[in-house]
Formats: sequence, C-alpha cells, structure tokens
Amino acid sequence: MSKVSFTISVLAVILTSRFTFAKPTDILTMSFRQAEQIKVENKVVELGSHVTTRLFDLNEDGVLDLLTGDGRGNLLAYGGTNSDTGVKFRAPINLRAGSKSRWGNSYTGVVLAEIAGNKAADLVVAHSSNKISIHTCTGNDRLPIFSEQSIDIKVQDNCQGRFDVADWNGDGLADLITGSFGGPVIWYPNIGTKQKPVFSTGRSFHEISRAYNSQPRIIDFNQDGKLDLVLGVNWGTIEVYLNTGTTSKPQLARPTTLRWADRGGALNLRSFNGDDTTPDFADLNDDGVVDLVSGGKNGKVFIMTGVGITDHLSELKNLLQEYPEQLGVKIANDQDLRGQCFGLLSSMQAALNSRLVPDGYRAQTVKDLRLLVAQYPHYFKRQTWDLKKTPHLPALAAQMWIVLFEAYPDSLENRRKLAELAGFDDGYKTLLENLGVLFIDNNTATTEQTVKMATLLAEMPRAVWDVETITVRGWLGDGFKQQGISSRTGVNIFSLPLGRPENSFPADAPRKGVTDVFMICLAHEIAHNMLDTVGRQLRPELFELKYEQLEFAAGELVEFHPQKSRGVNWEVTKSNLRREGIWDGQDASWQQTWKDYLESEPFSRAHVRGSLHFFIQSPQEAFATLANQYFTDSQLMLELGIGRWQDGHKSSINQFLLIADYLSQKKNSVRFYQMGVGGNLKVEEVILKRNKQGQISALEADGWTVQLEYDGNLVSRIKVRGI
Repeated sequence: MSKVSFTISVLAVILTSRFTFAKPTDILTMSFRQAEQIKVENKVVELGSHVTTRLFDLNEDGVLDLLTGDGRGNLLAYGGTNSDTGVKFRAPINLRAGSKSRWGNSYTGVVLAEIAGNKAADLVVAHSSNKISIHTCTGNDRLPIFSEQSIDIKVQDNCQGRFDVADWNGDGLADLITGSFGGPVIWYPNIGTKQKPVFSTGRSFHEISRAYNSQPRIIDFNQDGKLDLVLGVNWGTIEVYLNTGTTSKPQLARPTTLRWADRGGALNLRSFNGDDTTPDFADLNDDGVVDLVSGGKNGKVFIMTGVGITDHLSELKNLLQEYPEQLGVKIANDQDLRGQCFGLLSSMQAALNSRLVPDGYRAQTVKDLRLLVAQYPHYFKRQTWDLKKTPHLPALAAQMWIVLFEAYPDSLENRRKLAELAGFDDGYKTLLENLGVLFIDNNTATTEQTVKMATLLAEMPRAVWDVETITVRGWLGDGFKQQGISSRTGVNIFSLPLGRPENSFPADAPRKGVTDVFMICLAHEIAHNMLDTVGRQLRPELFELKYEQLEFAAGELVEFHPQKSRGVNWEVTKSNLRREGIWDGQDASWQQTWKDYLESEPFSRAHVRGSLHFFIQSPQEAFATLANQYFTDSQLMLELGIGRWQDGHKSSINQFLLIADYLSQKKNSVRFYQMGVGGNLKVEEVILKRNKQGQISALEADGWTVQLEYDGNLVSRIKVRGI
C-alpha cells in the first residue's frame, strides 16, 4: 500500500528503503492555487467535526485513496478512481479493525505503514488524546483486513490525531513522530524489531514547538534521499523544514512556508478550515506537479493544486507581453494584477530556494529570467523610477534581482553576472560584487554614500553578519509600504544625507564622539544581524552573556532565569522589589515602578548608551546599540568603560568587551574603528590576549595596554597603562 511514483511513498521510502523518486516533470512545489473543497459525487466533503487527511493507495489498485479521521473517533476511506481530469473520490466506507469502527470520541488520525512485520501495511491510529494503536494487517494488499487486537502506545497528551510514522534515524525501523495541541513535536524512536515494534520514551523533535496544533508530515520533500519535516500549524500556514544532515543524523534547516501561487505571500488556510492544518501531498490532477490536501477544525476537506516553476515563468512572460510598456502604471491601480506580478516572482523564488527544481529546469528558468531583464530594462534594470506614476516598480525590480541572486549558491561569478545584467555601477556594484549586498533605494543615494557604505561594510568581518538586502523605505515611497520585497535576510536604514552629525557618547565620556547619522544607522542595523541572528549559532555563549550582562547591570534585586536569554524572572524580581519597599505589590503600579526603578540615578550609567529599562524590555536593541559607539570610536568606548569602572560603575566595560569579542571571531586581534561626519573611516588593528577560558585578558596597541581579570563571565579587575 504505497503512494504512486509522483510522491514519496511513506511505506517504500521510510520503511523499506526502496526509494521512489518523482520524474523531472512530477515535482513537488512550494506554490499552490486557491483552496477548493473536495467533492464526492458532486457534494462537498464535510464531516461536521475536526478532520485529518491522508492519501494512501488502500487497495493497491494504483490509484490513491483519501483517508480521514474525524473529531468523534471515526475513520473513513474515499476510494480513488482515475478520470480525464485526475483522481476522483467515491463515497466513503468505514475503516475497521475487526469489529472495531471507532477509536474513542475525539480528534483522530490515521496512517498506513509496514510497522509490525507484515508485507502489507498496518493500520496505525492516533486517538483519545494520547494513544496510538497499531492494528496489524491480516488480509492481502487488495483486500486489507486489520486485526481488532492492537499494539498500544502512550504518547504525549493532546496529541489526538496529530502524528506520522517514519524511520527518522535511518535504522530501518519505523518511528512515531507526534504533534500536539500545545505545539511540541515529539519523536518516539523504535528500538524493537521489524516484527515487533517497541518505542522508547519520547524526546523533543529538533526542539520544534509551534503553538498551536502542530501537525507533522515526514516526507522527502525535496527528493534528495533524506526525510524532511512538513508542519501544519494552527494559524493556517504550512512550514517546510529541509534535512541538511544525513539519513542517520538529520539536521533541520530554518523553516520556509508554502505560498499562494496566485497572489504571493504565505499560504494560509485558517479562513477556510478554522485552524489545525493537516497537509498531505499527491498529484491528484495528473499535471505532473504535486497538489496539497488538508482538513481542519471545521470538518471540511480542501485541495490546492500545485503550480510548477515553469508555469510561473510562462505566466510572467505572458503578463509582460500583455503589458510591454505600461505595467508600472497598471499595477499602481490594480491590486490584483500587482499581487499576481509579485506572486509569480516570489513563487519562483520559493521554488528555487527550496531545492525542489531539477538542475536542468533551474538553469533554463534562470536563463529565461535573465532574458526578461534584458528585454524589459524599463522594468528590471537599476534606475530612478517616478514614484507617483509607477510606485511599485522599485520593489518589482528588486524582487527580480533577489530571485536571480538566490537562484544559485552565492558566488562571485553570479554576483558579477547580476551586476552587469541589472546595470549596477559605482558603490551599488561594489556592494553587490564584493559583499553580496543588494542596496535598494530607487537610485537615490549619492555616489559618495554608496562608496562610504561599501567601505564600512568591507571593514566589518563578513563572517559575523549575513545581510542580503539593504533598503531605504523613506526613498522607496508609499508603494513599497503597500508591496514590499522578500529576501533571505535584510535590514532597512534611514533616508538621510551624508554629513549630519551625532554625538554617540554620553556626557561623562572623556570627550565627544561625533559621527555621521546615516553611516552609524547603517552600522546599527547591520549589528542587529550580528549577535542576535548570526551569533546565536556562531557564538551562542556570547548571546547568553548579553543577557547575563543586563542582569548584572540591573543590580542584585533583578534576577533573570538560569538560562539568561529567557529574560527576567518576574516572580522573583517583583518579590525582591516589594520586600525592599520599592513596589507596593499592586499590579496597576508595577510597570511604572519598574521603569522608575531602572531609570533612577544608580542605573544612569549602567549601559554605555541609553536606558537600561529600555534594553531589558527590548533586548534585541542591547547589542545593536553597542555598535553606535564601537563603530563611532572604539578607543573612546573603551576609555568610557574604564572611566566608569574607576567610578564604581562596572557594566560598561563588560559591554565593550562583548562587542569586541564578537567582532574578533575568537582571534587574537580585533579592529578598532573611528568614523567621523561624512563617513570618513579609520581602522586600527588591536592585539588581544586571552585566558584559558578564551576570554579577552588584555588589549594592546601602540602606547597603551589594558589587562583584565574575571569572576566567572564578568570583569573583576582592570589594570591600565598608557590611557
């Protein structure tokens, strides 16, 4: 009992390692058309209660059948038959295990899988909140009969019908993977035999927890021979987690979401199914592209037909042929047409990024897109557009650049081809070719600005930040607010000229540190992508240290959780402030008391720049704000920290060391910066020494030395020479 060749067979691939791959034209996709209710004999399928959906060939006749579990413990099978338009489903029959036709009285799920030693698939049912029952097949493939006696497994509470069966660790045994109402996904490894499954205690499935109603599907989504996770969630979206590890040691990449083919944006079924998306995949209309089926909370069952990348490309070509000159004006006034334009590009972007497109199709698609850029330069080449007449063309062009940029793994060759094709010059070209950054600003920045941007970014170690697009929304107009772009990573900066001064340092600094507002805004936004994004993987210990430093700066009455990145332990902290008579214990007064406490004089110098209250409430700003001083004048920031230390304020030196250590990449040197008005930049290499724990124990440059000792993760002693 297996799915046919255009999908990955759960039985063949997962359980017996007999892999079946889709033909080049029978591909999975990231893009699907609008949801339509499945009909049986001209009547829509509505079960009146929560429904899960699966597609299996129950009777091995070569045609998929639709299996459902409902909210009252019933299982139904809608037999499939072939027609001129694809698979059609017949009136349902009840699935039984012996005389058993009902599993509890709540939300129920079903899978067919060879899990108990039979050559035919067994019936596996998730039911009654936390139970999974395996009913072995006692008939043959054409006439499946399932034993009433079952192998019963207790799983996590509120699993209900949310589960799948898969050999997740590649040992040849089928495991259980469960979702739940609360969101955690749990893996129960099979430690028994092929004839007698035994499941060990559940463990977190790659730390994935998506509240609420996580619905796991385990398939080889990108057909690379390794199983991936597709997750339906409460809010109507469907996430794809590709396996970047191996068959025996899976590692999941960050999720991407399935998309609407017709208007772009994340596919969302909540308005259709009322929550609890239950995805499964098969080519039901026989067009060579896999379709999506889902049930949900309201008992309705939907199909969304898949759209392949070549279909998207043909539609884009047709659209450009229909509007060879006036597309910019048309999409300014036609929201549906605008959605179609951006939807086509974003759908192709999603398909190319998902690794679902075979190499031949990828190469042809990229070639054709490049030809469109050359054929329609007034739409897709870098230029300054009239934002009143064509407010959406800057974003449309940028989205085309992003699609082409992301179509292949990043390389200098690909960057150069795009820069030449799209007419990038001066600093725009340098940013793209040298740094892999697309600067999107409607060609408003001056040449000096783009050159200074490229100079600053080139001096930032490239391994510690990962930004693909930089936008300036203030120069892109209202059209960009209505229809933006989608890129892998990006930041936005202020629409300012060069030459506007700002003193980045407080009044107690040894001297003023005046810099350029436009340039320091750039540094600040790039820093947002450093420790709090790239750094979570690159330097996780420093990510935690950021929170430990905030706790230290807030004094003994403020306590964070043992895992500092979880933030303030409010119960303990409130108790401490009430005990000391600082808070009256009334909920209505807490927020103001908390703010007043952290903004009182003892904490006025607890952070190098700004309010400690703000940074605890918005910790994502705590590191990025350090960049305002470090890239303005690193030496002055160090001197500020030393001066405050000598005055009894011990937080600022630790904050300086946090950003210096991150930028050092664990090496024995780090760059010091000094950036003035106009973006003029000086860079100096400072020698670092480290203790056995890898902490910075000394900084040395011509004429000065700073030596440091630590108590745990925080500085306990400073010795200064020459400053």
